[in-house]
Amino acid sequence: MSEGRPASPLTVLIADDDADQRLILRMALTAAGASTVVEASNANDAIRAARFQRFDLVVLDVTMPGRTGIDALPEMQDALAGAPIVMFSSHPRSSLADTALRAGAVGYIEKRVPPSQLAHEIFLAAALVDHAAGEVSKSLPADLHAAGAARRFIREHLSDRDDEVVAAVELLVSELVTNAVVHASSAPRVDIRIAPDAARVEVHDDDPTLPEMRTPSPEATGGRGLLLLDRIATRWGSEIRHSGKIVWFELARTP
Repeated sequence: MSEGRPASPLTVLIADDDADQRLILRMALTAAGASTVVEASNANDAIRAARFQRFDLVVLDVTMPGRTGIDALPEMQDALAGAPIVMFSSHPRSSLADTALRAGAVGYIEKRVPPSQLAHEIFLAAALVDHAAGEVSKSLPADLHAAGAARRFIREHLSDRDDEVVAAVELLVSELVTNAVVHASSAPRVDIRIAPDAARVEVHDDDPTLPEMRTPSPEATGGRGLLLLDRIATRWGSEIRHSGKIVWFELARTP
């Protein structure tokens, strides 16, 4: 993963009753370039802090003594005047993420995320793309398990606000990775580049032969990857690189 640093100062408020978790968050966010990190151990203290200081981002624990993070969301939003709130929780996404997002949070991060990825995941969830690592990469095996690994990689690194495009990205990256394994006899590499208005995916392989779009017969079980790419992607193309090539596509992100 290429590490990004903030292009401008970033002030973050952390609200979590666990001092160790606050320390982990502080270290991760500071290492990623956050200029100021303020801590609160409960929701009421966090709201008071938000009324007296401007924050660019709040990381709010879901489960705290007194008021939960979700209960405090409406008042926190009023105090922040528009800054994004990312929920941070030991509960799995499947149990509370929908509730948090409906209540006004912009993202939901599980505490099991490795510390090395925390700042990246938080900045992406908050749509603070200038502060997140702009590109992540994954090398895949030269076998048919590669497509499944590529889909998991996509789900890990596209944020909550990208829900509408994740399925399309997964479909297209599966097609391109399978082509790289089957037709280029390669162990492909997938790069994701995230910009405020688009997600770009590049699939690298070792065969410099550029792909050609063909119309398969109705009975054919394959050969439709480029047709899908042309139909679904906002833009796409292929380029010779070194001893191989890349096939890339872009899909628009929700502003």
